Amino acid sequence: MLEHFCECYSDLSGLILCPVLGSITPLFIPNSRIRPIRLIGLCVSLITFLYPPVLRIQFDPSTAKSQFVESLRWLPYENINFYLGIDGISLFFVILTTFLIPICILVGWSGMRSYGKEYITASLIREFLMIAVFCMLDLLLFYVLPESVPIPMLCGAEHLLFAGIKLFLCRGPVQ
Repeated sequence: MLEHFCECYSDLSGLILCPVLGSITPLFIPNSRIRPIRLIGLCVSLITFLYPPVLRIQFDPSTAKSQFVESLRWLPYENINFYLGIDGISLFFVILTTFLIPICILVGWSGMRSYGKEYITASLIREFLMIAVFCMLDLLLFYVLPESVPIPMLCGAEHLLFAGIKLFLCRGPVQ
């Protein structure tokens, strides 16, 4: 039975798309109903957390090649492909990312009264971007996605100076 479950849920696209679909759902709930927004965010992050152990079961540590490889021609005239796969190090970072996001949502649980919808959406989008960074094998997207990770952190910043300080602390000084 476990083998059948692993065969059905082994693709990386599902792992990457789970937080994206979960981040869209709270946008249709009014801000006054903060409890369902929080529960949806926590449930989506926990479902995403349960996904990588299935990948770990199927992972073959005896090879150094990328595994669970998926390729899709994205921009064929520029020879840019949507090319996914994981190796041993990136599998560890995907597991770590999916472990930390539910903790981040639980830490902000009591503080999300005024910007709860934005907090949940930004957390799930950040999870999507971090998982995509660790699974991306295409060179162009591998360098574009890490630069996109701090953008959800700036959402809801009321003052531009405060947003700039947050971005500086996240990315470091420009050299």
